[in-house]
Amino acid sequence: MIKDVEPAGKSSVEDTRVRIMAAARELYATKGSRGTTTREVADRAGVNEATLFRHFGTKQQLISAMLDHYAGVTNFPEVVERARLLPTIELQLESLGMAAVEAIRRKHDLIKISMAEELTNPEGHSCAWRAPTAARHRLTQFFAEKVASGDLRGEPEWLARVFMSLFFSLVLARGIWEDEAQAPERAVSTMVGIFLHGAGAR
Repeated sequence: MIKDVEPAGKSSVEDTRVRIMAAARELYATKGSRGTTTREVADRAGVNEATLFRHFGTKQQLISAMLDHYAGVTNFPEVVERARLLPTIELQLESLGMAAVEAIRRKHDLIKISMAEELTNPEGHSCAWRAPTAARHRLTQFFAEKVASGDLRGEPEWLARVFMSLFFSLVLARGIWEDEAQAPERAVSTMVGIFLHGAGAR
């Protein structure tokens, strides 16, 4: 029998919520939201199923809260500021590319959950994309500055979309990138080279 003693106090309530969300993340990432019951999540978190529903209301609300909690944090502004200190646009973009790859790898499970929720849980789906959207806006600003300084040419918003898509595909479609797991730096460097110089023979 699971003991479900929740001491009074804000921190204990938040601890319980975080335990439940952590259990949900682990189970949904391995079994999918449709293959996971709220009872399993409650058992993994060490609480009663009633406690889960008291904190989150429904399974969809739990998924939304979990995606918002784990996917909503980003340090991309600091990443951009560190990249700015590098001496060339190529090194700056490689630094941003590696940071993007690492961030997507850390949240790979959340991305899979979010994509599975797109049709049945639009709120949860949108929660997961809040941080990447904020990162894209910050990257658009960075590219606008680089276009203004003559380092790049093109529409900053589309430059940001294409740049982020390169690294999103590198991680999410890793099955077709045979050497990516061994040499992400090489893949990032190659992609940055294509982004900067194109692939057309002239």
